[in-house]
Amino acid sequence: MAVGFRKSLFGFNCGDVMEYIEKSQKSFYEKEKELSKQVGELSRDLNLSNENYKKLNDEKELISAKLKDFSDKYEEIERLSENIGKLYLVAQANAQAIIENSEKSAELAKAEVEKNLSAINDAHASLDVLRKNIIKASDDFVNEVDSLIDSLIKTKETVSGNSEAEISHRKQFDEIYNSLVK
Repeated sequence: MAVGFRKSLFGFNCGDVMEYIEKSQKSFYEKEKELSKQVGELSRDLNLSNENYKKLNDEKELISAKLKDFSDKYEEIERLSENIGKLYLVAQANAQAIIENSEKSAELAKAEVEKNLSAINDAHASLDVLRKNIIKASDDFVNEVDSLIDSLIKTKETVSGNSEAEISHRKQFDEIYNSLVK
């Protein structure tokens, strides 16, 4: 920047030089104030991004815990279903044995058959109830997984938006920093 100083007896005019220094100092002060404001804004944005990241991470851990809980419940239902199936097969085998023994003792077999048929009916009723519970638990599980997937999609979009904002803010910060350094 070319500055025209008037000459005086001992070099340049002291008033011109002082005026130039004051203008330069004022210009640098204004620029420093503006850059400090931008640094503050970028710092706030970075803190907000960090808070959002922590919240998303906490939500991810909560979702993982729920998914583990549902997996455990599903395994328990599978185990119970297997046991009931075995019980049902045993009840059927007992009923068949009773029918074969009925030829030997009609009265004893008749009483035993009625007892086992009652057990089979109870087991069948239990199976119907269990079947309804398994269907309901399965539907609830699918609904919860769908909800978790929706939540993860929203979380992914939020994180992506925050990442893009962070990159933009970093570029702004780098540009400001580079302009200060130069």
